[in-house]
Amino acid sequence: MKIVYSREMEKRYPTNPVENPDRVSLPAEMLEEFEFIEPIPADLEDIARVHGPEHINRVKASGLYDAAALAAGGAICAAEQAVGGDPAFALIRPPGHHASSNRAWGMCFFNSMAIAVQKIRPKAERVLIIDIDLHFGDGTVSIFRGDRNVKIVNPWSVDENFEYLNMDQSRYLAQVKEAFLGFDCDIVGVSAGFDTYLEDWGGLLKIEDYREIGKAIREGAEEECMGRRFALLEGGYHPDLGWCIKSFIEGFM
Repeated sequence: MKIVYSREMEKRYPTNPVENPDRVSLPAEMLEEFEFIEPIPADLEDIARVHGPEHINRVKASGLYDAAALAAGGAICAAEQAVGGDPAFALIRPPGHHASSNRAWGMCFFNSMAIAVQKIRPKAERVLIIDIDLHFGDGTVSIFRGDRNVKIVNPWSVDENFEYLNMDQSRYLAQVKEAFLGFDCDIVGVSAGFDTYLEDWGGLLKIEDYREIGKAIREGAEEECMGRRFALLEGGYHPDLGWCIKSFIEGFM
């Protein structure tokens, strides 16, 4: 199990105060038992596979290009590790799943998951993306809309029957397991947001639940795609974030 991380992720940049360097620096200290890999920023060609020139220029003008490109590079690194047979977790910021091709919101700027997926597509054509963040990954869904080789599952997302209103831990885990049904994949990518945590905004999952989620994804990947799997940090803003991440990795590894 590899942890993709750079101290450069700890730099402050203009964004919502909850999206602060402690979100990665404190978990990094808790994960010192694992092998760390230093990522490099995604290059413009990689970013441009997903985002249009106007959007890229807006991010540059905002002063956030370097931070967002490094996060995307971390996601690419994790995905490439997974293609090679080593599961990996990218401990990155800013998050990315609310960034579409030409728009972004929710403290996201470049869609790191989409950039990583497009980078590895020659080697892993069919991709299952499981987004466990509290918030619907609208940017990722927008980017891959109409792509039959990408399946995106957002457990606990809004649906026409309002099932999310009756969600509990067991039903959430069941939705994670069901993500693998009816889709043959070459690799699994996890947009690992932890704001569904009991003490965070979502108020649902316990720390130990994330271990079960990681385990379910690992077992599904082992059955469907020779264990090829990677995850990257999205949301999660409670001081217990490091414990949630570590629990997830213990099941995922």
